[in-house]
Amino acid sequence: MIRGQLGAALLLVASAAATGGASAETLSDALVKAYMNNPSLASARASLRVADETVVQEQAAGLGTINGTASLSASSTGGASVLQGGGAGGSRVTSDPISLGISGAIPIYQGGRVRYGIRSAEDGVRAARAGLVDSEQTILLAAVTGFEDVRRALSFIDLARNNVRVIAEQVRAARDRFEVGEVTRTDVSQAEARLAASRSSLASAVGTLATARQAFIAVVGEAPGTLATPPPLPPLPESEEAAVALALAEHPQLVQARFNARRAGHEVKRAAGAGLPTVELRGDLAYTNSGLTQSGGESNVGSVTINATVPLWTGGGQPSAVRQAQATLALRAAQVQETARVIRRETAVAWSNVEVARSSIRANSQQIRAAQIAFEGVREEATLGARTTLDVLDAEAELLNARVQMISSKRDEYVAAYTLLAAVGKLTVAHLGLNVPGYDTDAYMDGVRRTPYAYIDDGSATPDGEWSLFDGRP
Repeated sequence: MIRGQLGAALLLVASAAATGGASAETLSDALVKAYMNNPSLASARASLRVADETVVQEQAAGLGTINGTASLSASSTGGASVLQGGGAGGSRVTSDPISLGISGAIPIYQGGRVRYGIRSAEDGVRAARAGLVDSEQTILLAAVTGFEDVRRALSFIDLARNNVRVIAEQVRAARDRFEVGEVTRTDVSQAEARLAASRSSLASAVGTLATARQAFIAVVGEAPGTLATPPPLPPLPESEEAAVALALAEHPQLVQARFNARRAGHEVKRAAGAGLPTVELRGDLAYTNSGLTQSGGESNVGSVTINATVPLWTGGGQPSAVRQAQATLALRAAQVQETARVIRRETAVAWSNVEVARSSIRANSQQIRAAQIAFEGVREEATLGARTTLDVLDAEAELLNARVQMISSKRDEYVAAYTLLAAVGKLTVAHLGLNVPGYDTDAYMDGVRRTPYAYIDDGSATPDGEWSLFDGRP
C-alpha cells in the first residue's frame, strides 16, 4: 500500500513537471486563461448584455407602435321566395371581402413611467457592469489562489520526499548501531515508526496536490504544467486607512449596490406615475373591399385621435405597487450600508493577513536557521552517543515543520496581497497589465445602436463548440 502511494506520488510529480513543454507556465498565463475561458465570466458578460437590452426596450416604450392588419374571407348567401302568381324564385350572393389597415400610437404623456423606466434600466446596466468587474476579480483571485496552492502542494511533496529519504537514513543508521549494541530495539522501532509516518505524510501531500490541481482546472480550464516562480507582488495601498478608503470608493460590490439603490428610487417614481393620467396620439387608416359588384363595394377610412386615460379605481393595486417600490428602495439602501460594512471588514482583514504573513516569513526564516543548526548538532552528538535516535528524529521534525510553515507563509502572503488588491477594486486585467484584450462593455450596445432592428448573433450560445442550445446536451 505504501509503495503504491509512493509510486503514485512520483508519477504525479513527474507528470506535473513534464506538462507544459519547455517553458514554465507563469502566473500571468494562468490569469489570462482564466479570464478568457472561465464560464462564470461568460455568464456575467451575458448578464450585462441582458441589461443592455432593457434600456432599448424601455426606450422603445416611448417611441410608440405601428401595426398592420389584413383579412380576407369568402362568403356565399342564398335563399328562395314564392313569387306572385305561384312561381318560385331564388337568389345567391357570393363575395370575397378584403380589408387592409394600418394603425399606430405614440405616447404623449405617461406620468413619467417612460422617463423613469429608461433611467432605471440605465442604472441597471451600470450595476451589471460593476457586477462584471466583481466576477472578474473573483475569477482572477481564484486563479491566483489555485496557482499558489499547486506550487505549495508541489513544495510539500518535495519536502515530504526529502523527509522520507532523511528518516530512511536514520533507520539504517539505527539498525547499524543496534547491530553493534549502541542503541536498543526501541530506538530502531522509533525510527521505523517515523519513517512510516513520513511516508503517510507524502501520500497526504500527493492527495493535496490532486485537490489543488482540480481547483486550478476548474478556474483556469487547463491542468497546470510546470509552474514558474510568481513575479513580485503588485503595489499595494500604503496603509490600512488608505486601503479602506479606496475600497469604499471603488469596490465593485459596493458600486453595484449603490446603482441598485438608485434604480430602486427610479422605480418608486415609475410606480407613482402609474396612478397619473396618460395621453396618446393614435392614427388609423383602413381600406375595405366588400367583394360585391354593387357601387359602394370599396371604402377608405382614416382617422387621427388623441386618447386620454385617467385611472379612477385600481382596487388598491397601484398604491400597493408604490408601497412595494418604496420598501424595495429601503431594502437597497440598507444593502448599501451592509455591503460597505462587509467591505470595510474584509479590507481590514486582508491588510492584517498581509502583515501577519510577512511577520511569519521573517519569524520562519529565523526558525529555519535555528532548526537547521540544532538538527546538525543533535545528529553529530548522536554519533558520539550523547543523543538518542529520538532526539535526532525530533530535531529533524522541527526543521521540517519550519520549512513547511515557511512555504505556507509565502503562499499566504501572496494570496493575501491579491485579496487586498481585490478588496480595493484593483484586481482586474487592466490594472494588472495582462496581455489580453479586456471585455469592451460598450461594444454590444454600440452594435445594437448601429443596427437596432437586427438580431445579433455573437456566438456566445455555443462557446468553443462545447455545447449547443439545440443538441440536447448540457
